[in-house]
This record gives sequence, C-alpha cells and structure tokens, in this order.
Amino acid sequence: MTPGAEMELHWHDYRYFPYEKELAAREASALLRDAKFTHVNGKIVFSGECEEELLRRLVYFSSAVSNKGQIRTVQRELEEAAGNGHKRQSTRYSVHGLHEYKGKFNPQVVRALLNILGLKSGDCLLDPFCGSGTTLVECAHLGISSLGLDLNPLAVYITNAKLLALSIGAERLGTAVDRVVRAAQRKRQLCNGSDERQRYLRSWFSNDILDSIENLRATIIDECPDEASILLTIASNLLRDYSLQDPNDLRIRRRSSPLPGEPFNCAFEKAALNTIERLRQTLRVLGMLTVSGKARPLDICTLPNSKIVDQQFDGAITSPPYATALPYIDTQRLSLVWLNLVRPDEILALDAMLIGSREIRGGRRQVLRDALDMNAAKLPPKEIQFCLKLQNGLGPKDGFRRQATPVLLYRYFDFMAQAFKAIRGIIKKHAPFALIVGSNHTVLNGKRFDIETPSHLVNLALAQGWSLEECLPLQTYHRYGYHVSNAVRTETLILLRNT
Repeated sequence: MTPGAEMELHWHDYRYFPYEKELAAREASALLRDAKFTHVNGKIVFSGECEEELLRRLVYFSSAVSNKGQIRTVQRELEEAAGNGHKRQSTRYSVHGLHEYKGKFNPQVVRALLNILGLKSGDCLLDPFCGSGTTLVECAHLGISSLGLDLNPLAVYITNAKLLALSIGAERLGTAVDRVVRAAQRKRQLCNGSDERQRYLRSWFSNDILDSIENLRATIIDECPDEASILLTIASNLLRDYSLQDPNDLRIRRRSSPLPGEPFNCAFEKAALNTIERLRQTLRVLGMLTVSGKARPLDICTLPNSKIVDQQFDGAITSPPYATALPYIDTQRLSLVWLNLVRPDEILALDAMLIGSREIRGGRRQVLRDALDMNAAKLPPKEIQFCLKLQNGLGPKDGFRRQATPVLLYRYFDFMAQAFKAIRGIIKKHAPFALIVGSNHTVLNGKRFDIETPSHLVNLALAQGWSLEECLPLQTYHRYGYHVSNAVRTETLILLRNT
C-alpha cells in the first residue's frame, strides 16, 4: 500500500481528446476507490491509501508522483517500449501492430474500460464482434480470460495469431523467423498451378511477386508449423502493397502507383523483426504471460445454444459494425484467399453474411423487403419507422446499392436485436456491457439521412431487457483518403447493464 500522503497524477506528454480526460477521471475513481480527488491547475491530486499495483494499471496517466518518489504506469512503459517517442500516443504497442486490420478499436479505450468496469485477473470477458482482437489482447495483458467471436475468418485468424505471439515470447518467434528466412532463400515455389486459388491470385499479382509470396508461405508452413499463423499474419499484412490492387482503396480497384522496389521477402523480414523487438520490449514490461483467450468464427446469436460456453461471462466489451459497414471482405480478400481461409467463389457469400454488410444475394432483397413491410422481426417502433422512412425516401435515380439501403438497415437492426438477446443470456446478472459504435449517413434521392446508430442500438438493447447506464460521446480521429466522405466522424460509448 502507498502511504496516505498526497500524490499527483501526471498526464502523458501527448495531446488528449476531451473524452480521454473523461475516461482518465473515471478509471482513477474506479481503481482508487478510497482516495479523495481534487483538481488543481489542470492536474489531479489525490490523498488516501492505495495499492501500487492499482496505480500502475492507470491508462491515461503516465505516473503518480509524491514527495517520496514516482510510480510509473504500465501503460507508459508499454507505449515507450513501442518506440514512438513520448510526444505521440502509441496504438500499436505489444502485438496490436501485427496486422493493420481496418476499423481497429483503440487499445487505450479498451484497457481503460476494463478498469472502469471493474474487471480483474481471473474474470472472463466476451467480445461478440472481436475484429482483429484488440479487446482479447488487452485482456491477456491483465490476466483476464476472454472469448472473441467474429464471422470474418481473417479476423479470427489474426486474433489467435496475436494471442499465440504473446504466449510463446520473442525468443522462440525470433528463432522461427531466422529459420524461415534462411530456408526461403533455398526453396523455390513456382507459380504454375491452375487451380482456382492460383488463378485468382495470379490475376492480382505479377508472376515474380506471386512466386515469392507462395514460396514464403510454403516455407513457413514446412519449417515452422507451430508459429505459422503469426508469420503468415505478418506476411498477409504486406499483400495489398505488393498486389495490383490500389493499396489505399478499401474497394477492389487496379493500382496506378508503382509497385514497391524492395523484394517481398526483405519487407517480410523487416516487419517480422520489428514485431519480435516490440514483443520483446512488451514482455520485459509485463513478464511472460499465461494467455487464456480464444477467438472463434461464430455468430453471437448461435452462442447460447452452442457447447463451447460452460460459464457465464463477467462482462462484455465490443465495437460492433455499424449499419452499411466498411467493406471488410473487399479489403481483405487477397489475404483470405492466400491464407486458404476461403475459396475465391465463396467471397461474395461471406461478404453477405457479415453484420452490417452492404451485400444482398439472390432473392434475399425481396425477402427482406417483405419482412420490412410486415415488421417480421418485431422491431421497436422507432427502428421500423426509420427503415420505412428510408424506403419512402428512395428515388428513381438511386442505384442498386442505394435502393437496398432500407432493407439492409432493417437486417442490421434485426441482427443486433438478436445479438443483444443472446448476450444477455450468457452474461452474469448485473454484469456490464460496453459498446463503442459510430453514426453514419446515406443519401437517397439527393437527400441526406443521418443514421444515428448508437441511439438505435440503445433502443434495441432496452427492448431486450438491458438497462442503460449512460452514453458518452467520443471524438474520433480525422480520416483521410478516398473514403473520407463516408468516414465515421462521431462515435459513442454505450454502457449497459444486465438487469
């Protein structure tokens, strides 16, 4: 225990968003329950006894300082270990930078939420839309068991690769990389296959680059089968840069920019060595971890009836897709095919399965239109009325995608309602559920319609028996590029409780 003398909480040196200052105050109050806080000239001062371990868990503070010395937070040490300097917030510390999966969760927010919600080592957390595993990684850092679900097989693959990397450590991974790099120089996997996978990849890579990446893949699988998922994840993160696709576009478009001059194997080795060093520095801070987490390719709505859950969860944290979500499958189809996670002819069907997807297959559009007209899902009045408002707002010049917007949104609301019901059945009584989701908009017949996804999700959750504790607006980072007009500009933290 630290003595009851006054201590001052010091901020990190980088700029904060207003919501981060708000989360900082909340996590301090949650962790240091017996302390008395005062605000002096923009600084937070507290008095009262508290455990040093709890002070070190703070995320949005770099240290606690008294006349007896300084206690540095683990977060400060993790971000310093990432090597970005103290003037810039790092979101790629630990294994968070293993793959640049689109639509990532901010790890600082997750870690702060774990503190605010009172989750601790030995608890078990659910992330029903885990993406590339940010929540599960932060749980692993704190000794919290976790289960992540996602219908995108690449998301599950990346998540489990990150958890494996934390489990095996830097030295073993370094040995594997060295073995692969040396073996890849000896082998040669020629790109002369005629199967569907090879034909698809050949259409998006030049033959010499495809030779390199196929040779590397075969070498990794042959030489290091136990570490293969980590190394293949690192390699897959480079695929778009070396493909004939525009690497800056979320959709599938041919590139006009030149291909990288650096050979693929060299880029892989650099990325792998960077991962190893970051992992080494992270484990110096945290010590060797016993990771109890797993991601599974499962629909949350089927989880209560599955045999994989033998206990109830102590809480849930997630960032669900928003309506008409990012085109995840288009963005990742090269990795999905290269890793043999899906066949090329399965890509469109997989895309249509994902929650928030913009894709509808076959006669599903008419089926959904009939369901919307009858409100077959029995959605609350607010949501069904909004979907009908969009349907009535369609014009003759709206193309296929815009024509599908009302039924896609109806499908999204239906799925999220089912998800809220399913999660409530497998989470403990009074357990918390934190969601971060963004609003977006659509334009129909030349008129803009704002889709306030957070308020709709709150309404759907309340209809399924959850209680709302609060909604906290979050300021998002500026986004740039081809899709800036469609970027999420506001996000909301929704805090629910299982009543």
